[in-house]
Amino acid sequence: MKERTQQILRALVQEFIRTAHPVASKRLLETGQFRVSSATVRNEFALLEDVGYIESPHTSAGKVPTSKGFRYYVDSFVGPTKEMPLPSNLQQTLQQGLSAYKLHKSKESVLDGLELLSHLTGNVAFAVVEDDRTMYLGLSSVLRKPEFLQNPELAAQIVEVLEGRERFHALLEKLETPEGVVKIFIGEENMLQEISSCAMLVVRFTASYSQGYLGVLGPMRMHYTLNKSLLEQVYTMLV
Repeated sequence: MKERTQQILRALVQEFIRTAHPVASKRLLETGQFRVSSATVRNEFALLEDVGYIESPHTSAGKVPTSKGFRYYVDSFVGPTKEMPLPSNLQQTLQQGLSAYKLHKSKESVLDGLELLSHLTGNVAFAVVEDDRTMYLGLSSVLRKPEFLQNPELAAQIVEVLEGRERFHALLEKLETPEGVVKIFIGEENMLQEISSCAMLVVRFTASYSQGYLGVLGPMRMHYTLNKSLLEQVYTMLV
């Protein structure tokens, strides 16, 4: 894919993540990132649509990324996050949570981690630990997002997956999630039909008091770089 096409896809995904609305060629030009005509952007949209990276919702002239488009975005533009500076308000909240955690490192620290993740990412933060316990926070925030308000059935399916603890644990066991490495699964890559409209970030952890999986679950329209960085930092507090 040529560089301009890549950058247009990147800009489209980022705009969709920000607004949750289909993105028109005019909107991308208004960002000032591209010194080309609207016809050129529309031609690039057509190329991206032909290869399955974007699609046209029935009710809009704009474009939205497909799961394939999100996967290309993540593989191409979400790299190592250790050097990523967090917004100051998130960094302050994260550091306060990490400091509090150090005072009582125990099984409750998993819940501390989930509270931080759900608050800072605005998505569902979950943990599945060795005794088949599934803990999650932030579901109400996710269910208020436009994707799920517009389609209550999708919202119900997320709840069913989280409440089906053994099945969810079995899914995580099947996914290739090396210890300490955050893996990103988008759309159909999640293997369960019920969450094929979502993206999931997962890391496997082993601590002195427990072992299992820690993750973030939400719409494909999520801030992947930020969420990956936050999950990595909360992982370090658990181990």
